[in-house]
Amino acid sequence: MSSRLITTWSEYDSAIQELLDLSATRLDIFDEDLSTLKLEAPQRVAALRALLSAPSHDRQLRIVVRKRDFVCQYSPQLMNLLTLYAPLLSIIDAPPHLDQLGDCLMIADDRHALVRFHRDQPRARLIVDDTSECAPYAQRFAEVLGEGGDPLSSKTLGL
Repeated sequence: MSSRLITTWSEYDSAIQELLDLSATRLDIFDEDLSTLKLEAPQRVAALRALLSAPSHDRQLRIVVRKRDFVCQYSPQLMNLLTLYAPLLSIIDAPPHLDQLGDCLMIADDRHALVRFHRDQPRARLIVDDTSECAPYAQRFAEVLGEGGDPLSSKTLGL
């Protein structure tokens, strides 16, 4: 069990990959538009594909974005995964009243988390192998998910 403070964009970028590598069966992401996560990078696409094709019956990747344009226009690999792995992968465009939220979350298997405190700053906390420390963030993600939104699909995007 460990937790560490992230203060630079470089550290944040490394922490994203670390969390992706730790994700065994489930990954939940709440982010403004996914641009800072660089999920289109080959190593990250491979980690997402490994998660979605894991030999577990409860594998899942749930993403909630506040702005869908970046995902729709600049994330062809992610949209391809959405086509191949739906319903294991879901991407939801959050309702407008969530636009005011400034934090960003990545939660893996309810035991690892990367929490960026404000969308414009790299300051974040990485939690590794601690379900009790991750619980409030998992709850927050559940609340965000519970607010609804519009699911993205390859059909709605004309792919």
